[in-house]
Amino acid sequence: MHKLRLLKILLLYLINRQPTDPFRPLVCRFWITPFDVELTRAVSHSYLAFAGLGRWCWNFHNVNWKRLLRERWTPLTHSELVFYRRAAKLFSTIEVTTTLIWWDDKMAYFEHRLMQGEQVSAVVYSRGALFAGRERIPLSQCTVGALAYPPMPKPGIIGIWSAADSQFKQSV
Repeated sequence: MHKLRLLKILLLYLINRQPTDPFRPLVCRFWITPFDVELTRAVSHSYLAFAGLGRWCWNFHNVNWKRLLRERWTPLTHSELVFYRRAAKLFSTIEVTTTLIWWDDKMAYFEHRLMQGEQVSAVVYSRGALFAGRERIPLSQCTVGALAYPPMPKPGIIGIWSAADSQFKQSV
């Protein structure tokens, strides 16, 4: 099911090829199927899969694909934070809005809002980068229209996330 949804995103991108703007939120809609639920409600791994599809949608619209294919870049999600609000119901539509909220030399940070109608089902924060072998590619080099530094202030969630990562690394 996941691969079919990814194919849908790719085909819609190829048909609609809109001008790229890395700061513009991108919206994808998906139907909750019996493969996404436990009993009658969507499960946590489904929300992470929907967030991953949102990142692919953002990548299709904003990454320099000629360089990606020529230099064999690989996208890697480093980590994700999920805040659940309510479960999505079976046979309903969920809307995933993906926004680039910050980036630095190492990572790009995304916010994925999963909405069911007017209600928020979950908010997923994710971060990752593109790699060429073991070399990390800065967002400003791989994204069409991205600046070297973000024009917006750094969201507070990123500082909290970095502090939690530091504590985790010390405990392991």
